[in-house]
Amino acid sequence: MRRLVTAIFMFVAVVSLSTAGIAIRILPTPRHAEVDGAQGATIKRIPAGGEFLLSVNKGQDVSYYRIQWLKDGVVLPNETNQDLRYSVAGSDMNGVYTVKLSNPCATVESNPIRVTVERRAFQVNTQVNTDQGVAGLNGTTTSAFELKDVSPNPVQDRATLSFTTRETAMVTLRVVDLVGNVVATLVNDVLSAGDHSVTMNTASHDMSSSLYYVVMSAPGFTETKPLMLAK
Repeated sequence: MRRLVTAIFMFVAVVSLSTAGIAIRILPTPRHAEVDGAQGATIKRIPAGGEFLLSVNKGQDVSYYRIQWLKDGVVLPNETNQDLRYSVAGSDMNGVYTVKLSNPCATVESNPIRVTVERRAFQVNTQVNTDQGVAGLNGTTTSAFELKDVSPNPVQDRATLSFTTRETAMVTLRVVDLVGNVVATLVNDVLSAGDHSVTMNTASHDMSSSLYYVVMSAPGFTETKPLMLAK
């Protein structure tokens, strides 16, 4: 009898609210919080000087929730957006990050992700070229990236590797041997638009006289150039 009375009361209450023109919205309960799509504890390496970016439930609507980012268990003031973003990553950003999603119904916390900000192994020299024009419209290239020939080539001890980026992007520059083994990673970083060059000392990588390849990779782009080492 008590259950029947309760059900009737709830029905009358809902009808009364509806007839009074009051809208009722049921908030979704947060069930999970994933940083950069990682379901378990993981590590993210970010190049020093590049953009620092962590995202919670990327591609999902999180507007119903209160968001709070934490570093090493301590609340990060004013960091309440879906993305935790800093324009330049520094060593002070090393640590373990988590994020909480909450609403009046529940609170969930992500698994921790350890961020390591790494120094560049090689100095990348960049010259901004304002005369590049718009890629695909200047009649010279349709790609936003270009890897140039190794200089000098053949190489005796030091080689200069030059390349161009016409947009800010994550760029990887590696030297591999004839079977594809990576001999040296020269660049693994987010670079701004411009002309870039890296100087490599072959003696630092125990490279013997042989044919190698320089491989440049960027979003939607891969190019190789031969490097002949003749000691």
